[in-house]
Amino acid sequence: MKSLSLIFATCAIFFSASADAQTSKEILDKLSTKAKGWKTISADFTSNLVDKKANINRKQDGSIKVKGQKYNLNLPDYVVICDGKTLWSYDKKGNVVTIDDLADVKDGSFDPSEMFTIWEKDFRHEMKNPNASVNGTEVYEIALYPNNPKDKPYHTLTMYVDKAKMEVSKVVVKTRENSEITYTVRNFKTGSEFPDTDFLFNKAKYPGVEEVDNRL
Repeated sequence: MKSLSLIFATCAIFFSASADAQTSKEILDKLSTKAKGWKTISADFTSNLVDKKANINRKQDGSIKVKGQKYNLNLPDYVVICDGKTLWSYDKKGNVVTIDDLADVKDGSFDPSEMFTIWEKDFRHEMKNPNASVNGTEVYEIALYPNNPKDKPYHTLTMYVDKAKMEVSKVVVKTRENSEITYTVRNFKTGSEFPDTDFLFNKAKYPGVEEVDNRL
């Protein structure tokens, strides 16, 4: 499940900015203001993990829905669902779902419902390059550093914000284990209507699923 914490910690790729901000603070302030006006978001994304030491180069696709404090994260091996109080972590290969009270497992860590405001309390930030380029596209390059890096599986998040679209086109995560994960967004939507049942685990959809309930 360690990979899930990295996924959660970098779900901040799913947002867009506005106006002509030139500093990291201006851009992030605008992102926070805009995100607070969204009732829901959904996105598809691709991640690429590179660990030269372990000779790993792995890509995977995923999707996410967020509605307030609720979220539904779908990955190749896992589905993670939260209704704001309960967290269901479903292992597709094992056909096992682990159930926890969110308050018991959150423990100050990041979850997708906070993806648009995480930098307000958890990060220092700086504009690394206001005139960077990604595949020929002009972008702002902003680095985020966690205030308590020992509590995180990473030490730096680098965001690349498309100047023309004012959207984050890429995020690079540098972990404490010297691996690097790049996230790119394929689709991004706001304002879709999601029923609350999208944020509840329905075991009828998973015949024979084994439940491991950690709730007291």
